[in-house]
Amino acid sequence: MLKVMIVDDEPKLRQGLQTLIPWESLDLTVTAAAANGKEALEMMEKEPPDIALVDIRMPLMDGLQLIRRLATSGHQVQCIILSGYADFEYAKQAIKYGVAGYLLKPVDIKEMTNTLKRVRERIEAERMKRGQRQLGVENRERVLHRLLIPQDQHETPAGLRNFATEAGLLWSSYEVVCVLPRDVEAGRPDVLQQCADAIQPLIEGRGLGVVTVNPPYVVLLLRKPLRGIRQREHLHQELRNGLGDLRFVAATGGAVCEPEEICRSYAKARHWIKQAFFSEKGQLLGPGDSSCPFSESPGQFNENAEEMMEEFILRLYYSLDAGNEPMILPLLQEAAAYFLMQEQDEHSVKESFFFLSNAVIHKLAAGSRKEWKRTEEVSRFLKGIFEYEYLSDLLEETRRFFLALAEESEPEGKEKELKIMINIIHRHYADHLKLETLAGMLNYSTAYLGQLFKSKTGEYFNTYLDKVRIQKAKELLEQGMKVYEAAERVGYTNVNYFYSKFKKYEGRSPSDFKNP
Repeated sequence: MLKVMIVDDEPKLRQGLQTLIPWESLDLTVTAAAANGKEALEMMEKEPPDIALVDIRMPLMDGLQLIRRLATSGHQVQCIILSGYADFEYAKQAIKYGVAGYLLKPVDIKEMTNTLKRVRERIEAERMKRGQRQLGVENRERVLHRLLIPQDQHETPAGLRNFATEAGLLWSSYEVVCVLPRDVEAGRPDVLQQCADAIQPLIEGRGLGVVTVNPPYVVLLLRKPLRGIRQREHLHQELRNGLGDLRFVAATGGAVCEPEEICRSYAKARHWIKQAFFSEKGQLLGPGDSSCPFSESPGQFNENAEEMMEEFILRLYYSLDAGNEPMILPLLQEAAAYFLMQEQDEHSVKESFFFLSNAVIHKLAAGSRKEWKRTEEVSRFLKGIFEYEYLSDLLEETRRFFLALAEESEPEGKEKELKIMINIIHRHYADHLKLETLAGMLNYSTAYLGQLFKSKTGEYFNTYLDKVRIQKAKELLEQGMKVYEAAERVGYTNVNYFYSKFKKYEGRSPSDFKNP
């Protein structure tokens, strides 16, 4: 039964209406009676009625004020006005709020009964329509999810087309766009539904397609394919406007022509969502995009992964140690390109940068002339590597952090490049130093840099390096270190090779030098 509330300041009228009207035969029941609008509102908060019989003239809050409050507060109550002849102007004002009926006092029982019956039938008809609409929406949602992820591998295209027709989804073309919210707790069902509700006016409200939720995505099924970059950019801007401050990534799976192909477009959209880390920010991802702005690099890569990692570590360290700031980001981008060439996924790339960064930072700490006080800051940075959403942000923050840690030791003057090289040799003679590495760091060809070094020092690069190593070895031998230990300490892994070099430059063997 529908619930009725009587609102009138005359007790006899309230009692009379409850007694004289055949409520049960109308499938109605009186659940409350109030003497004024204020009292009625308080009762409605506890138990909202479906129909309210409202007198115009009442103390504290009259009928017109009550109807206005109900209309503006969203209450779904059908109001029937009870009014005397003198209150007709009042009644006309109330009609604009969508009242369901208007009756003059004294109340005619037959007229009241017919009005109540008509209002009841209207409420029931509206509820049936809402139910049918809700059933249609639920059916459409069920079919849409079945098209996105087919439940039966043996389902025929004809069967899927029948389902699409039943749900009003048989169109001439389709394109799936996935939206993945990225804010904290964005994967919660209620948050996803809020996102869908914000997007629906942009898509369904304009007849562009339908919107549904398939965790962790909000899914847009568009009726027409997105033609070109401009339409993609426009849709992405619309999504930004609709979602406000919510961070998200969106991707399209491309256009398809048949209902049975919708699942393919959906799968591709999800694939591009997963590749977002390697893509540029602020765009609708999808087919035709390059996987990463750093995927192509002019560098020649060694097939040995450990050797390449060690080379990246040394080149970054030498560049930082020499104060060559412009080389840091290109080196990081080259490393990223190498990791991608190895087909590393997002997590593996982050692990590689964690290892790379940790090694460079340790070298900077070991070579620092100042007391190291950045342990907590380093720990936060290394942990944060795994939280970046885009590779470009990871590279930029790594560059910034490296530069903040590095000493400002860049040489000055016309002989800057030479001073850099000599400084590196004297500080890192024990490392696997190569002229090619320094040439890449200084943006010179290997041949030119070798000639420059020879003209300024009178020695070839390798000869100069050997002499520095032998001099350091002599100091270690004089301190009592064993020959093989001194060889390893200054960068010679082969003791026999160390013997030959030592004898070449000193005219005697390391043993003879140690024990004259």
